Amino acid sequence: MPTFTTRKERLKIISREDVLEIRLSIKKNTRVLIAMILACFIWIIALYIFIRIELSLHYFWYKAGMILAIMGWFALGMTVASFFIWLFFGRERILLTKDYFITDKPLVFFYRRNFYNIHTISNIRIDIEIFKANRNGVWMDESRTVIKFDTENKLVTITRGISQEEAEIILLYLAQSPFLKKEQFEVVQKNK
Repeated sequence: MPTFTTRKERLKIISREDVLEIRLSIKKNTRVLIAMILACFIWIIALYIFIRIELSLHYFWYKAGMILAIMGWFALGMTVASFFIWLFFGRERILLTKDYFITDKPLVFFYRRNFYNIHTISNIRIDIEIFKANRNGVWMDESRTVIKFDTENKLVTITRGISQEEAEIILLYLAQSPFLKKEQFEVVQKNK
């Protein structure tokens, strides 16, 4: 298989002789990004105020309390910053080798990676996942496109929230890969 790279909006596919890599970057939510930028400015202003107060205090216990408050404010800021970084640079990755189907979501402070033996995978398919979402205080059923497959132990769901077109492209590249057999894919249309 020749080495090549292709890009379809948020989807990047890198195919080499020994591995097929599919990267799916996270959808950018403009409202959340704007809210996060505003929160960042508020956090910076509050940190500046905390430090100014700390520098003006002369009593030891007040200074110690302010240092603890600043440390707590930093911890809160780092937690929000990790979410902020995920919004900008987050991605999901699928790696397919001759032995393993690997999915990973590199998050900021930890790395979630799952290995599945390629010979135990079956029924690879595009599916619709129903989930509950809170919209203005009301819980509603919503749906999103996902890719699912079965293993010996569990049902695996990956690529939550992709478009139908992106899911079809991913499935097409998985099907073209020499590492998977056509019997591992779910039959879409059955002859009667």
